Amino acid sequence: MSNDLHEANRRRWDAAAEGWARGADARGLWRRCPAEPELVLCDRELAYLRGGVAGQHVCVLGSGDNQVAFALAGLGASVTSVDISQPQLDVAARRAQELNLEMSFVRADVTDLSALRNGSFSVVYTGGHVAVWVSDLSAYYAEAARILEPNGLFMVCEYHPFRRVWKESRDLLAVEYPYFSRGPFEYDVSAEVLYAKPGTFKSYEFHWTVSDYVGAALQAGCRVLELHEFGEAVAEWEGAPLHGLPEFLLIVARKDVEPAGPGDASQHP
Repeated sequence: MSNDLHEANRRRWDAAAEGWARGADARGLWRRCPAEPELVLCDRELAYLRGGVAGQHVCVLGSGDNQVAFALAGLGASVTSVDISQPQLDVAARRAQELNLEMSFVRADVTDLSALRNGSFSVVYTGGHVAVWVSDLSAYYAEAARILEPNGLFMVCEYHPFRRVWKESRDLLAVEYPYFSRGPFEYDVSAEVLYAKPGTFKSYEFHWTVSDYVGAALQAGCRVLELHEFGEAVAEWEGAPLHGLPEFLLIVARKDVEPAGPGDASQHP
C-alpha cells in the first residue's frame, strides 16, 4: 500500500544516497562495524545481542547506512536489511560484498512488510533516525512484531524525542515544536539530509513521544523488558546547545507467545 508522505521521503533519500555514502566513506565507520560492534551498539544492546544472535535470523528495519546490520552480521547473524530507498540498499549491498558479509536486502516501507513472512525472525532491530520519517508508528511496530517469532526480541534504539523540539540556535535553548505536536511537519528541502537547505524535495517528519514508542510496542503485543536512556554527545548538525539532554531512547521487548488482553499486567514493564 502506497503512502504519499513516505513516498516523498523516499524520493529525497534516493537522491541523497550517493552523497550520504560519500560522507560515510570519509568516516570509515562501516568498515569497522563487523569486528567492532560496540562502535554502533551500546553496552545494553550488546548485553542482549552478543552471544545471542549467532546463527539466528535477524531483520534490521530502516537500515539506512547499514552500520548496525553489518555489526549484527559480524556477530554471526543471518541478516535481512530492509529500507525504503533502493539506492541506499544498493550502496549497502556493495559494501557487504566488500566486507564479505552474506546478507539479504529488501526494499519495503516499514509499515508494509508483506514481502516478509510471519514469525520468520528471532530478532527485529530498528532505530537511529527511522521513526521520524514514519507516519504510523503503530503500523510500523505491528509489522515488526508480525515478522517476529513468538518470544522473539524486538529492539528499538531511537534518537531521543526530547531533542526534536528545539529551535536552531548556537546559544539559546528555546522550544520550536511543542513536545506533543507529532506532525506531520512539511519542508521544502534539498537532497542534503544532514545539513538541510531549502530545495525542491518535499520532506515530512513526525515527532513521536516516549509514551508513543512504548505504547506502540505494547500495542503490537510485546512485553517491555527494559527502557533505557543514554548518551549526552551533541553533534554539529544538531544546531542547538543540547548538552545534558539524553541522546538515545532504547526499548528492549519480547513478542508475547500469546497476545495479552488489554488489562493483562504482563504487558507492562
